[in-house]
Amino acid sequence: MLRTAGDIVSEFSLSRCVRCGACDNVCPSGRNGGIHPDEVIYALIDADALSDAKDIRADVWKCLMCHRCSMDCPEGIDVTGAVRSLRYMDAVSGNSPKRFRAASETLVREGRAFPVNDIVDRKRAELGLEELSYDTDSVNELRKIMSATGFRYE
Repeated sequence: MLRTAGDIVSEFSLSRCVRCGACDNVCPSGRNGGIHPDEVIYALIDADALSDAKDIRADVWKCLMCHRCSMDCPEGIDVTGAVRSLRYMDAVSGNSPKRFRAASETLVREGRAFPVNDIVDRKRAELGLEELSYDTDSVNELRKIMSATGFRYE
């Protein structure tokens, strides 16, 4: 598991960054007051290699995970991967936003990322779709996959 700023810099080859700002120029989150991917990358590069990467202060949860930053990077850096690593560290520390925790809990409980309620049932009926059912075997398989891949739940 990546823990230090140096781990992330190494894993995602952030030292190749030429500080051109291309990632920030295409970031829809940054244009709308959210995360600025270039600032995250610069903070990781400039941090002491042994410093705890979770101390990098950026609102990584405002990232849309659209991968535009990575696609437009002239150096081919996986900027999104670095942000995802920071998110993971936050989540493991219990610092993920409530809406993400709620989606995770619903996924573990029901096997889907959104709860089925009267509104969902009504919309599905209007579209001529069958009611969603709860499949215990599928949910148990999903939990087994989640455990095997390190997804922590209680």
